[in-house]
Amino acid sequence: MPRETTIECMEISYDKIVDALNVSLRAGVVAKTLEIVPEILVDVDKKGNTLNIEIIGASEKIGKKNFGKVTVGKHSLALPMVA
Repeated sequence: MPRETTIECMEISYDKIVDALNVSLRAGVVAKTLEIVPEILVDVDKKGNTLNIEIIGASEKIGKKNFGKVTVGKHSLALPMVA
C-alpha cells in the first residue's frame, strides 16, 4: 500500500538502535521501494522521483570517523540521532 511522506525540506536522521541513516528529500506518496545495493533502499513516487534514501548499517558504510556530522557547503551540522 502506498504511504505518504510529509516533509517541507530535506531531513536527515539517524536511528542508532538499527544503525540506519534516512535522508528524506521531498514529500510524496511512496509507490515503490528499490534496493539499489544490499541495505541501501530508495523510495520513489509513481513518476520515479526519489523521495527517501535509507542506509542500513550506516556507521559501517560511511565510517565511524566520518559519522555524526553533515557538511552542507561550508557549514557543519550535528547529525540528529533517534532512539
